Amino acid sequence: MILDERKLQNLPLGLASPAASGELRREGTVFLVGGELPPQQSLETLFESHCISPAELFHLRFGPPDTFPRGEELARLIKKNFPAHLVGRVDYPAAPHLVERAYAAGIDIIDIPLAGFGGREGERQARLASLEYALEIFPRWSVASTLTVGDGPADEVIAAIDDLLARRIVPLPELSPRVAGDKVSVVAAILRHIVAAWRRHRVAIAPLQPFIVLTTPLVMARPEGILRGFIDRLRDRQLVAAADLRRTLRVRQVEESFESAGL
Repeated sequence: MILDERKLQNLPLGLASPAASGELRREGTVFLVGGELPPQQSLETLFESHCISPAELFHLRFGPPDTFPRGEELARLIKKNFPAHLVGRVDYPAAPHLVERAYAAGIDIIDIPLAGFGGREGERQARLASLEYALEIFPRWSVASTLTVGDGPADEVIAAIDDLLARRIVPLPELSPRVAGDKVSVVAAILRHIVAAWRRHRVAIAPLQPFIVLTTPLVMARPEGILRGFIDRLRDRQLVAAADLRRTLRVRQVEESFESAGL
């Protein structure tokens, strides 16, 4: 991916944001789904839009822990009915059993942000613990963490990017709504660093690209031709199928272990 100078100069205009917990909207080829929505009614809306033009990615933002089962049911319905990648964002330190349930429900990539909590060290460590546990459950480069770009010092954000990648966690940039003026050059430097770091660590960023293009000034490095677009979509279908098979085998293994223990 590369930085689009035109999008950069128009910040913060033209950028999408994740759905609120009770919101459902479509941005291009991405469905942004709030985790507190009624599952069946939401599925009908998704079907209507998907039939007109297939989506590449579903981004599900879970609500607080007491509404987690509703988001869990939404994830199951999306995964069962749509052949696309499913990202699940959890805006709090998710307990191990919630991480496991999110994976079993169909989440392909889990995002637990290291942002938006006032920099409290205890909160940061709790979120890192959730991310570390998710690494034991999810496939390689399927655990992500959103970092806010444009608020704090650039060197701290860059250090956080490098630390996450050293842990095999994908850093995802989220631009502060206050980015303007002299902060634009700082944002540009951070985004260039994160792109170079993704490349250096060979991060499998392809499933997240539609969402990144929507929410940042980053764009695809090369225009998508007809043949390349077909190959990319075929590869994505293979990745989704492989991820679903891995999930099925893991969940079945856990269920069989419980049965053999008489639980």
